Amino acid sequence: MLKTVGKWSIAGALSLSILSGAVEGVGQAPIAVEAASKLPDNHTIEQLDVKWLNDGRGGHSIDVGNRKGTLLIRIDQPKVERNVEWVNWAITKVKAVGFQMYPTLDKSKHVGSSPLGFTGYPEGYAIDKGYPDKWAIEDGRLKFGLIKFSDFNDPNYYAGLAIYLDKSYSSDGKYWFGGMTYALKEPGQIKAYFLPNQDLVLDAYDRIKTGGTFPLMNKVMWGKTELWKGQLGKVTVKKPATLWKRLDNGTLDKVRELNVGDEYRVYRYLDEKNGLYGVGAGMFVDRNATNVLYETPSKRNLRLVKIMHGEE
Repeated sequence: MLKTVGKWSIAGALSLSILSGAVEGVGQAPIAVEAASKLPDNHTIEQLDVKWLNDGRGGHSIDVGNRKGTLLIRIDQPKVERNVEWVNWAITKVKAVGFQMYPTLDKSKHVGSSPLGFTGYPEGYAIDKGYPDKWAIEDGRLKFGLIKFSDFNDPNYYAGLAIYLDKSYSSDGKYWFGGMTYALKEPGQIKAYFLPNQDLVLDAYDRIKTGGTFPLMNKVMWGKTELWKGQLGKVTVKKPATLWKRLDNGTLDKVRELNVGDEYRVYRYLDEKNGLYGVGAGMFVDRNATNVLYETPSKRNLRLVKIMHGEE
């Protein structure tokens, strides 16, 4: 998907270097087009320690460490207080919420505007990259990030936040995060992640949606196929094998022959015949080690799927 910002075109999912060649007979010089940074491997994402400061300070502590990179925050809908109108953002369908972030846990130093804030307007962010103008600097701003709600039509919607820390703003690497504190105190409701040494705020913003991968930058791929939630494993066809459909009376009806090299997700297993791998939509493949190879996903990839769904 290609985004255009001013004169620059940014390919969000690819690392490209594009040159428009000279038109024959005209002698036009090549025009360089700015390319986006290559998206990181999902496995480089780090989950950070988030602690509720239940000591009168309110808010949460997020331990980033003394380093730079992209901080990603996922805030799930509160379960206990969600009927309260000002907590259930789906009622008001707000563009953004005034979450605050300070580079110190000492609340006596939390004066004026939040030094690290979040805006719901990516167009402006694409131009200034989150750096405040002189008026915002005078008001105490240090850096802006982006906030977006996934989909208010989904009862399990969440707020996704991303901010690029171009340096360590905190002396001990710990940041205070809060705002709407009454709605943000349930255990595990706030999760924070970090991708070091890259500005991926706009990339992350694009992935905050139903069916998106936030806070991951990519789908979780396993061989040729995407690893899905609820998937037990996969089968790879080594020799021609039969795809069966189970009828209402329990018998198996042949659908077609499967091609060598094809991969299919496995969602269930039936201990019938010599064993059947359920590949979805009532379809099955025989458990036959000669014809198909069955594998289970690695713990690393299962962890990523949980992160993508806010379950880690």
